[in-house]
Amino acid sequence: MEITNVVATATLTTPLDLEYLQQRLKGSVLQKTTGHWLKYRLQPENRYIAFYKSGKFLITGKGVIESLDSLTRRILALIHTAGIDAEILKVDINNIVAKDTLPLRAPLETVIAALDPQKAEYEPEQFPALIYKDWGVTFLLFSSGSVIITGAKSVDVAHEALREFERRLARIG
Repeated sequence: MEITNVVATATLTTPLDLEYLQQRLKGSVLQKTTGHWLKYRLQPENRYIAFYKSGKFLITGKGVIESLDSLTRRILALIHTAGIDAEILKVDINNIVAKDTLPLRAPLETVIAALDPQKAEYEPEQFPALIYKDWGVTFLLFSSGSVIITGAKSVDVAHEALREFERRLARIG
């Protein structure tokens, strides 16, 4: 299983004045038309960071899990350099996206018929993958056997859900 993206959120001790922060954070862009957040690219990784008025900031990208502690410390240092007195209350991983390939011994039409209809859908005219929701994650299963896992809050949850899905698929066909 390969992790392809991670979304994590850090909560600060104070709300953020986005216009003030934008004036002090070179390269940041205030997104007023699509929502009220401040977009920033943390260098040298070009990591996407979104700051919100609520005092939260979002970090996205591949490799976030391994470097989450150092990333949040670097972002907090930027906030301090901008003259904002804040500390981090907590950091949560909101979503892990991963991909893998499973041995698929039956066509998706057969697979969908064998799965719980409350948890699965397959409409090839609209989307080429079977969508299956269970174990706290969502799977997108393609006819090639490629699978995308999304919605996991930890790597362990993603791994375990993938193992369970693979076991379920092994009984079909």
